Amino acid sequence: MASEVPPVLAEIILCGPEVVTVERALAAALDRSGFSADDITFLTDGDALDLLRAVYARWDQQVHRLESSSCGLSVDGLGLLVVSVPVLDVPVIVMALKSRLFDLSIESDDAEVDGFSAREVEMIVALIVRLESLL
Repeated sequence: MASEVPPVLAEIILCGPEVVTVERALAAALDRSGFSADDITFLTDGDALDLLRAVYARWDQQVHRLESSSCGLSVDGLGLLVVSVPVLDVPVIVMALKSRLFDLSIESDDAEVDGFSAREVEMIVALIVRLESLL
């Protein structure tokens, strides 16, 4: 009797609030690296070795598909927008989230944290924990 091999996880699914959180973290990390989202349009094959820009380019491509029907999930007749992320991109996303968390902690030292920032921090921490459990 042969034992079945568990399936290998190739991608993960992120929901609406997670998509926004990752988008902010990747954009901030990209900006910190000296590039902008507009620079991604000009990404060439030679630049594919730059992981952050390559991950952001794939991310950007996925997010632009959100308006199409291919990025949806129906639950009890309600449509939810979701994004699938390749598992190989997860370490870069986790690093961007940690960087964003660090930025927010510095900002909170400088000024009073409003409710929005506190919710963003909670979402980032929860997302880091979830994604790191997949690594």
